[in-house]
Amino acid sequence: MSTQLESELHGTDPTSVFREFLSEATPSSVYYLVDLPWPYVAAMTEASTEFDAEELPELRLLARRETLVSLRQSFLGSARAANLVEADTLAVREREPVGDTPLIVGEDQIRVPLLLDGTGAAIVSAQGSFAESAPESITDAWEHGEQFALRTPALGRIRETIADDLGPDLRDDFDQGLARAATQRDPGSFEPVTAAVVVAAANGTLHYDLSRWGETVGLASKATFSRRKGELEELGIVTTEKVPVDMGRPRQRLHLTEEYDSVLDDHGVDELVARVAG
Repeated sequence: MSTQLESELHGTDPTSVFREFLSEATPSSVYYLVDLPWPYVAAMTEASTEFDAEELPELRLLARRETLVSLRQSFLGSARAANLVEADTLAVREREPVGDTPLIVGEDQIRVPLLLDGTGAAIVSAQGSFAESAPESITDAWEHGEQFALRTPALGRIRETIADDLGPDLRDDFDQGLARAATQRDPGSFEPVTAAVVVAAANGTLHYDLSRWGETVGLASKATFSRRKGELEELGIVTTEKVPVDMGRPRQRLHLTEEYDSVLDDHGVDELVARVAG
């Protein structure tokens, strides 16, 4: 099959290129994102946060299992993708690997996302017999793909419920932790339960309230929150004080230890979360 590639979108990184692609896409259109490499999947989730749901086209991500597992394991990527799924803007399906060429297949155009060593990234148009035959085969692959569960609550729901249940200050601190994670070399390493316990300790939140919120929103079980709290206590990052209640066992109020409270005072929440994660 003869195929020609024509230069189209260029940028310094996949996110900037995908942002430009989304800004030019027609909201009523459908695009199949096929076998995208992980940097472009992450770029899709990040770039989409800059648009309202009604401004985005319908995205159908059809990828290999290892790529989708990477998405699931990246809290930021998965939570952002879950936002799109809740808004009916994104659907995710798994398929067996067929070829090595990543594609963005629209109704009247085939595009190929590229990673360019030393010069950033690009999405180029594919022309020729391959582009003419691809849409039908991609549609068939989508129909036979297996739905893939992200298992992560939507980021918007996390932010809304954390503010409602634990207060806007804690929500703002958690947002700062997310922003710092996005600048790290490996944003996928951000561990939300650890960050939630740390920012809760920075705000003097009751552990019971935190773990109840986390389990209700689907972030993690109460047992996971308790286990992580214990680990942070052993590391000398978090401490607790008992708070009596009218009925039942006393509750535990989370606090930072003196060392990490000084980090908070001197450098702020983003550095606090980064130092704990590091």
